[in-house]
Amino acid sequence: MINNGNTDFDPIQPGKTMIIFLLVAFLSSILPAASLANPDVYGVLPADTRILQYSLADFDGDAREELAVLYTTADETRLTLFREDSGHWSRWWDDNGAINSQDGNAPRSLETVDTNGDGRAEMLTYYLTEKNTAMAARILALDDQDPANPVFNVILEDMTAPPGYPLLGTEGQAFSVTFMRMASEKGNGYRRVYCWNGEKFEKCKEIVWEKP
Repeated sequence: MINNGNTDFDPIQPGKTMIIFLLVAFLSSILPAASLANPDVYGVLPADTRILQYSLADFDGDAREELAVLYTTADETRLTLFREDSGHWSRWWDDNGAINSQDGNAPRSLETVDTNGDGRAEMLTYYLTEKNTAMAARILALDDQDPANPVFNVILEDMTAPPGYPLLGTEGQAFSVTFMRMASEKGNGYRRVYCWNGEKFEKCKEIVWEKP
């Protein structure tokens, strides 16, 4: 141990050593992903890219995580997936400008989670809609038919009002996604539950709240 010249130097105690060790271990586990992302991801995206959000998840069930990146460039929002290849990220899938909602709104945020219990993650994109009084959620899942040319399909889309996130959980034995809309003078509200039946999400419960 080298003293830096401070006569009040206090050697690190065993408890402090353990804390430092755990901190270093944690940082070591997350820094490689960040260091890989910078040169590889920014190197293939447009120069004016501003990354909004990114997430690591296994979309194809091969026990390796892909990198989903939501970003803006020029006047549009894009979503691109990267796959690890020999220690570097390479582009795997791109939305090709088709990530906007049906009413033309760009996604505000991204989430990756296994919504149906099949062991593979889906992408959830969120959009403000109805003049920012509601938030739509879209769930995209990888199509199994051609792994070499990945295609993501929309398997569920609904909205929550006031803006909020859907509730992920279970209904009975089935994985479920719940959306809620509060009743208002404009119309009734609801608690709407979609259940996974092994092939798709289908509405399995709805409770209507009458407008005041």
